[in-house]
Amino acid sequence: MNIQYISYISFALFLLGLFGASYCRSFLSIIVSFQFLILSSLINFLSFALFLYQSLAWDKTFIIFAFISVYILLFSIVFYNNSRQTHIYELDVLRDFRLFKPDKSDWWGDDKIDDN
Repeated sequence: MNIQYISYISFALFLLGLFGASYCRSFLSIIVSFQFLILSSLINFLSFALFLYQSLAWDKTFIIFAFISVYILLFSIVFYNNSRQTHIYELDVLRDFRLFKPDKSDWWGDDKIDDN
């Protein structure tokens, strides 16, 4: 596989994580978005190491991906149990974790035309 395609995939994962962290409301979605960011950087580092040193890095790649998948599974189980015990989903104020809150006036402008 060419390093250019690997870079494209890594950049797409990075953008997915960046937009998810910026616009998602729930805390779990933001954590998953940060994990996409970490995964894209890991893919970048491993691809450059593979093409620079010309040695097989599949064993290291498998170990890292297995570690990340187990980490995601354990985090989701712990977060689910903690959120059900603390009743965080009953409060509407705590559900909004977005960094940016775009609305219609951001796209259409705030110009007010006086009818005088």
